[in-house]
Amino acid sequence: MLAGSATGRPHWQNRAVSLLTECGFTGVVLDPYVQGDIELPWRTGWLDQAETMADVLLCWRPLGPWPVLRAHRAYLANRLRPPIVVGCPPAVGWQQVTRRDLAMQVPGLTVHSTLAATVEEAVARLTARTSRRRCNLPSTKGA
Repeated sequence: MLAGSATGRPHWQNRAVSLLTECGFTGVVLDPYVQGDIELPWRTGWLDQAETMADVLLCWRPLGPWPVLRAHRAYLANRLRPPIVVGCPPAVGWQQVTRRDLAMQVPGLTVHSTLAATVEEAVARLTARTSRRRCNLPSTKGA
């Protein structure tokens, strides 16, 4: 699932989908951004519902540390929730603040500097998560 801000970089989601395809991802991408929509996804509950369907959250340019912290803590409390992969471009002032806040509040969380690196990590997390899920399925041999 794509999450994050469209502020200052509208349509980064299109680039993220292209990068996901280049990385070999062939699944479904959930994207709450609707051009011209004035009702934010987290106000409508769409984001919470989508998180229950997602395998990985890809968060680029988050609007502060709070949504990232909430999603990360939810994952730590329940590993069935999706892990979050975060990217904050270092040259953007308000993203520097978010990056610093995340470093203080979640020291082990990697915050990527480019959308490409964020996408690559999301695909790696997804691959690890889905292969682990397949390995945990009960055997049907001899049934």
